[in-house]
Amino acid sequence: MLPILSRFNGYPEVSPQGEIVYYFPELQVMASRRKTPPISSIGYLQEKLWRFSQADGSQITLAAGLGVLNIILAFVLEGLLQDGAIAAQLGGIVAFVDSISWFLFGYGVLYLLIPLVRYFWIKGRNPKIANRNQAREQRAIALSQPSQSLRQKIAYASQFATERIIGQKDITYSTEDDLLDQNLRNQDKIDREWQKKLES
Repeated sequence: MLPILSRFNGYPEVSPQGEIVYYFPELQVMASRRKTPPISSIGYLQEKLWRFSQADGSQITLAAGLGVLNIILAFVLEGLLQDGAIAAQLGGIVAFVDSISWFLFGYGVLYLLIPLVRYFWIKGRNPKIANRNQAREQRAIALSQPSQSLRQKIAYASQFATERIIGQKDITYSTEDDLLDQNLRNQDKIDREWQKKLES
């Protein structure tokens, strides 16, 4: 927790019951006031499961069949053009196809292999997402039905939940006006800030 406290300028507070509450005052500064719902109505964010494809089963079967057909036809083509005599005799497009037959076979293999690897990757990833969603749901339930010690901790932490809203008086510089005009308008405020720095 120490790296997080130092990164966000937070510090721990200890309640009378000995509970530790972490307080981050700089993270409570906002540009405008917003209404926050009570804790019990927040719920939890649910991570969506990965889908392999938007296509239905028959479309996926047809796509897989096309890949298998591509591999079979690449083997047949390689068998027909193996000795190279037919390609040399016919020339033109047949010679070109003979020269790229390895590419057609590789394309067919990758056409099937990449989605297959992605399918198994998704199958391994979705149970982890389901576990995280279940853990979030359990924490949301625990927060909506807090125990006595958790209620005391939330009540103690609520005294630190003051929000600071940035208003017009807090703005030193703006892009709306020229810098010199802003300095002249805020001269008293700038002088006070310099005086504080000099005194400290």
